[in-house]
Amino acid sequence: MAEADAYFQRRRVWADAHWRLSVLLQGPVAGFAHLEPRRHIPYVTELDGPEAATLGPVLARATAALREATGADKVYVYVFGDRVPHLHFNLAPHHPGGALAGGPGLLRPGAALVSADAHEAAAAAVARLLG
Repeated sequence: MAEADAYFQRRRVWADAHWRLSVLLQGPVAGFAHLEPRRHIPYVTELDGPEAATLGPVLARATAALREATGADKVYVYVFGDRVPHLHFNLAPHHPGGALAGGPGLLRPGAALVSADAHEAAAAAVARLLG
């Protein structure tokens, strides 16, 4: 992971038996961090075992520390997975008027709305799968 830390220009600031947190040392957002499992898990859909069991408390602890350390209003949590096939949560401290747009800023300009039927079908399918 030292190679990834050097590549992303980040510093490891915390780790436990299952997770590690690194803070980027460059870019437009102070405190932008990566929370990632120590064990290789390619995507969030494959999260299991002790990482799955501890994610909530670890994510809450890491985001609370980032918020306090940076004086942020809130901390955005992003998971993409297109560029690096290793699960990592991008933690981005947000300040009003800061570099992050948030919300609709993540959508392509002019993106078409999905039909209400498609939203209802997705919600019903998720409820069925989790029910």
